[in-house]
Amino acid sequence: MIRINLLPIKAAKRRSAGQKQVLLGAVVVVGAMAGVVLLHGYVSADLDVQQSQINELQQTIAKLKTEVGDYDDIKRQRDDLKRQKDAIEKLQAARTGPVFLMRELSDILTKGKGPTFNKDRYEEMLRRDPNAGLNQTWEPKRAWIMSYQEKDGSVAIHGGAKSDEDVAEFLKRLKLSAFFSDVYWQQTQPQTGTGVSHVLFDVACRVNY
Repeated sequence: MIRINLLPIKAAKRRSAGQKQVLLGAVVVVGAMAGVVLLHGYVSADLDVQQSQINELQQTIAKLKTEVGDYDDIKRQRDDLKRQKDAIEKLQAARTGPVFLMRELSDILTKGKGPTFNKDRYEEMLRRDPNAGLNQTWEPKRAWIMSYQEKDGSVAIHGGAKSDEDVAEFLKRLKLSAFFSDVYWQQTQPQTGTGVSHVLFDVACRVNY
């Protein structure tokens, strides 16, 4: 009987099958890498387009702000002017004292003016306490009077201001005025629910006339 050794043929077939599997695996890996590269390129291009659109929008917003100004600042200025107008109207409506007292209050709250006072007494006060002087850079629009009531020489002033420091400056000027005395800061109420932070205050004093 003739015997044929088939082992080399089987080994060759196994090697061939193994090579095919390796080749198939390589094709799959290369295909996956190509897909990742293509996806990354697509996502990067999409992000570039979105970033370009964002930059264009930001440039448009900046241009509009330059042309029409900052809306928040304009609105805040408008609100300040409206409060000033309302304060003047209320002050006129509630006026019970002489006209010159109203003018004195107006000067106290007007930039470039101030209270009527004795300069010699003021300079003497500064020598005793340099911090007692008026703040010449203070903006009077930061404080406003909402009501003024006078009875038998006693005055009750209700007003508003941007901060406690502004109330303090207003009181300093009121105390310095020759037409007011016994000035007392009664209370301050913070106001934050109106969109613009400020305080309301009440002051009691007496008038000299």
